[in-house]
Amino acid sequence: MNEVTVMDPARNAPVLAEPVFFMHIAKTAGSYVNVLLQNALGAPHVATHIESRIGSSADLMRAYSRGVQVFSGHVMHGLWHDIAAPTELCFKTFTLLRDPIEHLASHLLWLDHYNRPEKRKEYLQLDEAHRRISDRIAAIDLTDVGQLDAYLTSLSGHEVRLFDNCQARYFLMSGRRDMEAIRPLSLADAKALRQAAAKFDAIGFQDRLEEDVPRLAKAVGIDLKYLEKRVNPAQSSRKIDTSNPLVRQILSKRTIVDQWLWRHARLELGTTSD
Repeated sequence: MNEVTVMDPARNAPVLAEPVFFMHIAKTAGSYVNVLLQNALGAPHVATHIESRIGSSADLMRAYSRGVQVFSGHVMHGLWHDIAAPTELCFKTFTLLRDPIEHLASHLLWLDHYNRPEKRKEYLQLDEAHRRISDRIAAIDLTDVGQLDAYLTSLSGHEVRLFDNCQARYFLMSGRRDMEAIRPLSLADAKALRQAAAKFDAIGFQDRLEEDVPRLAKAVGIDLKYLEKRVNPAQSSRKIDTSNPLVRQILSKRTIVDQWLWRHARLELGTTSD
């Protein structure tokens, strides 16, 4: 699909009653939401990919003093709390979720796409851990259920961080590379996950953006306009057949907690409230 073009920044961006944090879970249509945010406020007022730009309260306050009103990035909730809590700012927070089976398949294929010959430069820019994961995925026949199952059963610590219930992990972890970060999640984490999710002002869903964009806009106080386009689509030359029941069972092994979160959010957090 065609990429969305960011509109020219508004000369007089609206001043938000409260700044906003968008927890951009990878491969959930977060890049699309970033475009909506930039279109609404103007790109200078929206900081994206803050995981590489804002690592402390001081960084946050410097950006805010320059006029940034929205902070978006692959930043786990625990780390965001550590960064934002020492400031006096009160943030509206929101995020997007994606169907867990489709999400894990997409996440695997994203690491796989670095193995394409034309992506060699980007591959070499990855850190050592991500290159090794990309290499390991390249060695798998993704159409062979045995090989796919064996891979997901024997994840390394770094791979657990990326592929084990990776949506729930954003709510529960700090993102720091410690022993807790490589712990496989289980349904014993559901209580803590419920509490973490309740701290968000809104949670949207990748499969119903047209319906959810107005709800998200109301929750965070930004006039977001739905666009009938996609941003940053999957680029792997290979596929994972998520219509195959056995493949779905294999992917379910690493998404049980994500599936709990998905159902909980749809039933209890995914509606408009006044």
